[in-house]
Amino acid sequence: MAPTLLRLLALALALSQGSCTEAQLDELIRLHTFTHGLANFSSYGCHCGPGTQGAPMDKIDKCCHSHDCCYNKAQVFGCTPGSHTYRYLNLGTKVKCVKTRDRCEKMTCECDNKMAKCFRKYLPMYNPQLQSFTEAPCYGPRPFC
Repeated sequence: MAPTLLRLLALALALSQGSCTEAQLDELIRLHTFTHGLANFSSYGCHCGPGTQGAPMDKIDKCCHSHDCCYNKAQVFGCTPGSHTYRYLNLGTKVKCVKTRDRCEKMTCECDNKMAKCFRKYLPMYNPQLQSFTEAPCYGPRPFC
C-alpha cells in the first residue's frame, strides 16, 4: 500500500465520533493520560462531578473547575455541552478537535480536550484520597471563572 493511502487510512481510523459526550470525554482522558478514565475523576475533590462547591482541593480539582467554567461559557452561547457529540483526531502525540461549523460541537470538544490535557499535566499529583470525596470538607469561596 502506498504511504499516502496508509496515512489516510490511519487518519480515518483516528477520527472518532461517539454516541454521547460522556463516553467521548472518557476516551479523551484515556488518550491523554494513558492510564486513567472518567471514572477516576468523576467524583474527585470538590469540583469533579455534579454539585460542585467550595475551593478546589488541588490542581486536578482545579482542572474540573476550569471545565465547569468552560461549559458555562458554552451555555452563554446557547449550547448544551452535555448533549453535543463531537469529532476529534488522535494524532498519536496529541488530540485535536475537528474543525466544524457547529459552534457548540467545537466548544464542547475544546472544553473536554482542555480538561483531559490538564489531567495529564497534573496526573503525578493525583491523590487517591480525593477520589469518591464527600462534599462535607468542600468549604470556602468557590473561585470565579
